[in-house]
Amino acid sequence: MGADALERLTVLEDLAAEAGALALAAFRSGVAGVRRKRGPHDLVTDADERVERMIAASLAARFPQDGFAGEESTSERASRSGITWTADPVDGTWNFAAGIPQWCVVIACADEDGPLAGVTFDPVRDELWGAARGAGLCLNGVRLGPRPRRPVADSTWAAALGGAFREPRWQRLMGRIGPVRLMGSLGLDLAWTAAGRFDALAYTCSQHPWDVWAGTLMALEQGLDVWRDEPARLLAVLPRGWRGELRLAEP
Repeated sequence: MGADALERLTVLEDLAAEAGALALAAFRSGVAGVRRKRGPHDLVTDADERVERMIAASLAARFPQDGFAGEESTSERASRSGITWTADPVDGTWNFAAGIPQWCVVIACADEDGPLAGVTFDPVRDELWGAARGAGLCLNGVRLGPRPRRPVADSTWAAALGGAFREPRWQRLMGRIGPVRLMGSLGLDLAWTAAGRFDALAYTCSQHPWDVWAGTLMALEQGLDVWRDEPARLLAVLPRGWRGELRLAEP
């Protein structure tokens, strides 16, 4: 890992901890300003916007030439350095607004070669997941070892597939894999899949930088297969070889 990636990962860890504390205070005191954005299940809260502004301002002060793109579009700026930061200040806003303790803060940065460093902070559990290109996956500053490898039949999947469950390729999985869990936070699902708490992940979702940069970097650092089927809006994270074994690339 280069010094630049190391510096940025350290910044991310400190910033995510600060942002998480701010979001957790709002969660515990009662979430205010809940409203819909683009659809009936697409929520934003006052805390989302407040935390994003804090993240963007902190990064602008430290890296004034870098760009920024956030989930809530409060502080967009173009990059003049070739590096862009992104943040989802509260990933899992539906859970957050409903008082369900399954949400996180996600921040990452990327250069022309892709994600460079990323963190996912779970303030409720005080778990800070972090990765930098070429440096593996860490939990609370401690590098994790290899993931457990379980048979497909015993695998637990994180998913949010919606109508994709009706596709033949997913119907073929029934009876071949273990339980499927719909937890409501892509950021946590990606971090947990990278760490091995989940064996695989399949989401039909938008794939904006704030959705995927941090988590897919963590998965790649753990040697997983990150597969995107753009026409189906599918993101899948799997142990290597499973895509072919499960015939997921077939119609």
